[in-house]
Amino acid sequence: MSGLYIHIPFCVKKCGYCDFYSVKKTNDSILQKFLQALIEEIKLKAYIFENQIVETVYFGGGTPSLLPFEYIEEIFKTLNDNFNILKNAECTLEINPEHVTDEYFSLMKQSGFINRLSTGFQAMDDYGLKYLGRNHTVKDNYRYLDLCEKYGFDNYSVDYIFGYEGLSDSEILRSMKLFIDKKIPHISVYSLSIEENTMFHRKLLKGLLNKPQDEVFLRQFTLIDSILTSYGYNHYEISNYSLPQKHSQHNSNYWNFTPYLGFGPSAHSYYNNSRSWNCRTLPEYFKQIEKKQLCFEHEILTQEDIYNEKIMLGLRTSKGLKLSEVPKLDYLKFKDYFIVENGYLKLNLNGWFISDFIISELFL
Repeated sequence: MSGLYIHIPFCVKKCGYCDFYSVKKTNDSILQKFLQALIEEIKLKAYIFENQIVETVYFGGGTPSLLPFEYIEEIFKTLNDNFNILKNAECTLEINPEHVTDEYFSLMKQSGFINRLSTGFQAMDDYGLKYLGRNHTVKDNYRYLDLCEKYGFDNYSVDYIFGYEGLSDSEILRSMKLFIDKKIPHISVYSLSIEENTMFHRKLLKGLLNKPQDEVFLRQFTLIDSILTSYGYNHYEISNYSLPQKHSQHNSNYWNFTPYLGFGPSAHSYYNNSRSWNCRTLPEYFKQIEKKQLCFEHEILTQEDIYNEKIMLGLRTSKGLKLSEVPKLDYLKFKDYFIVENGYLKLNLNGWFISDFIISELFL
């Protein structure tokens, strides 16, 4: 089994916290040029998964919903023509709340292949949306939920960000209660991370932004976890909660070492014990694809790399890490952050909170 990821690198504007590769949509001609290049890349890469069955497809970004839906259909048709995609494959489309319309939902439903949605609410109040630099409103969020119900999409996810200055525990409680009341199937919860080369990082360096203390992050992380798990949500990965049978199969496959191919600028791939990443910028991507050449770098994973990745990916999940697969692992110095159960090593909630540090310390 395997997965396909399509990176759509266009946004109306860059969010202050985002370090994914994206460019501002300038006109429709750039979208058309991108579509043709993407289709060519799909055809050029088809040989890699010649004997693979594809069980997940994910349209991410950027902002895939900036593309006319007929472009999404053309991309999927090209994928379907060149890969062996299961008839009932999980096919996810990221869609921004401000792009939600009856017409777009109707087209998705009629297409027959989009069966899972993901959207970035990030906040459920005007202050939070303004602080995070989002383009949409709280009303847009509610319209998205209403249209999911109207068109029968019962497998969808919303993103929520915590840990920024001014976000109160009471607002978190109100937002989580709303998500629970709406029976949202999947919720991805991220602490605000200030990465280099982002607007927030530049503001931080200028003293225009204050990063909350670790105790605030931990308190809010614990609050969210206690609310969602008490209402039946499975905390199956550090940042992800789902109702039964509603976990993200595509993302879970990343953590299970399932092979996947990425298409579009900056997209990553993993197969045959190697990782590759496409050239990052659109101009470079266009230049290479126009020559009918793939535009990527790659590395072959060593046994040490594979060992370390087992640790990194396994400890992100609630299933944990099979101890028999990592016999050299010296975890006892962090024993207060671990649970050992049925031959698996798992991080507890406090361990998940500092997982980056713990995992890096366990690497060979």
